[in-house]
Amino acid sequence: MIGKTKIRIPQAVIMLGLVSLFTDAASEMIYPLVPVYIAALGSGAILLGIIEGIAETTSSMLKLISGILSDKTGKKKLFVLIGYSISSLVRPLTGIVTSAWEIIIVRMFDRVGKGIRTAPRDALIASSVDKSIRGRAYGFERAMDHIGAVIGPILAIMTLIILFIGFGLKDSLLALRWTFILAIIPGILAVLTVILFVKETSSQKGTGNSFSFSLKNIDKNFRNYLLIMILFTIGNSSDAFLLFRVEEAIHKSGAVVNLVNSIAPLNRMVSNFGDEAARSKVINILFLPLVWGFFHVIKATFSTPLGTLSDKIGRKIVINTGWGIYAFVYISFALLVFLPASLQIIATFLLFAIYAFFYAFSEGTEKAFVADLVSEENRGTAFGLFNFSVGLGALPASIIFGILYSYFDKVIPGFGGTVAFGFGGTIAIISMILLSVKIKEPSRSS
Repeated sequence: MIGKTKIRIPQAVIMLGLVSLFTDAASEMIYPLVPVYIAALGSGAILLGIIEGIAETTSSMLKLISGILSDKTGKKKLFVLIGYSISSLVRPLTGIVTSAWEIIIVRMFDRVGKGIRTAPRDALIASSVDKSIRGRAYGFERAMDHIGAVIGPILAIMTLIILFIGFGLKDSLLALRWTFILAIIPGILAVLTVILFVKETSSQKGTGNSFSFSLKNIDKNFRNYLLIMILFTIGNSSDAFLLFRVEEAIHKSGAVVNLVNSIAPLNRMVSNFGDEAARSKVINILFLPLVWGFFHVIKATFSTPLGTLSDKIGRKIVINTGWGIYAFVYISFALLVFLPASLQIIATFLLFAIYAFFYAFSEGTEKAFVADLVSEENRGTAFGLFNFSVGLGALPASIIFGILYSYFDKVIPGFGGTVAFGFGGTIAIISMILLSVKIKEPSRSS
């Protein structure tokens, strides 16, 4: 007798996973370098918060609309293709902006693409798999996404090294621009994969041609789940702030600069970049993608098995484990300032490693839980509502975090991160309690 865990992941899900891999490789050639890029363009934490908040909120509003339309038309692949195409063409334009605020426009249109594709893609996955392996299927898609997020920083580092050494480029800002522009290549591969290999496997027909929206078919249990997701997201600011915090630790400790200076080939490479401040900037540019790649190795490794775990022991306990890890890491980041500068780099690496498990536990499982709580004919709408709820909290989350970070850093230098990260950890703990007591989980056998 073949056990449930031996049911194979369908080809449609594998191909969508590959699309996610290519897309995230393109995105992560850019994303971990954005804090350095913004700093080079003369801005800081508050603008970073505005950029990330507006980008995610734009995306989430469109996820709701595209989810409803994909249910009405039954053409989920079309929305997936349009969404990936927009992002792949717009994202590399980050490399041609002339001021930091213009990144808002690029990021907004990039997120438009994500908003159009995400809910239909998630509904397509749910329609393609047996309910006994939903957690594994969503975990697999997330794992492929994270593999792309490992490949992206590696491609960015290779591109930068080729530009610095092979082409003798000495302008770090120009090197960043070219790296961002070249991110169009994996983006094109993603679009071609959708066109050639992703099939509409669901036999479900559209529910009607007119656009309408109602919560009548969404029960109270699912609505409460959405409200808790909004609350959690208000404390869940952009990961760009974690990179911002890492960059601060690197700058204050000088540990990475000392390490590079002790390795002769690396020392020779960075010695071509002028004074000590310029050399430090180049080191940061090369180091942040390494940290980000290391972070995603863990996410990629554990997303599928932990999604599978939720199929066996239930969604709530797995989600709350992830949220508990989030709370621990954010509170630890809040206290990072009290460590000696020489230990902050080590602590940052350890916390990044632990933080990756938050995603591995929660990302795929949160989506599998959506599929558990609603009927198939409403899944596009449900995933749209889920992603919209996450985005509803994203704009205030990143802006609040950026304001707390900047304001308290001015009041007590070095203390801004303590207040901002402490706020995020506290909200996560409250969300865990509410998920435990307010949400009823369907039986595994139902």
